[in-house]
Amino acid sequence: MALTSQFMIRAPHQPGTLAQVCSELARVAVNITAIMASPEEAGGLRIVATPQAAARAVLQKLGLPFTEEEVLAVRVTDRPGALGKITRKLADAGINIEYAYGSIVKGESRALIIIKVADAKKAADLV
Repeated sequence: MALTSQFMIRAPHQPGTLAQVCSELARVAVNITAIMASPEEAGGLRIVATPQAAARAVLQKLGLPFTEEEVLAVRVTDRPGALGKITRKLADAGINIEYAYGSIVKGESRALIIIKVADAKKAADLV
């Protein structure tokens, strides 16, 4: 498991907001590797993107309040039980999962899963 930084962006829940964020990030060659948008969540929009410094600059330029937090970026095989194996290791170590999101592209051999845990450094050392 690798540690990475996630941007939690407080953005207005209205048409065009996500398009603007994504377009401005693309304009400076920032690649979004994971995204979760939820109007129910306090952060509203979560993005894992690289290069992080460029992403940070875009968000500041747009005037969108954001915070950064450490999360796990886990690549798992596309087989039954692969995610269960990782989450079992976290559970056995007493690490609570606060939330997780991810996806796989059809035909790819691995999925990218983003996991927010109480102790990211401890969790990253498990694998």
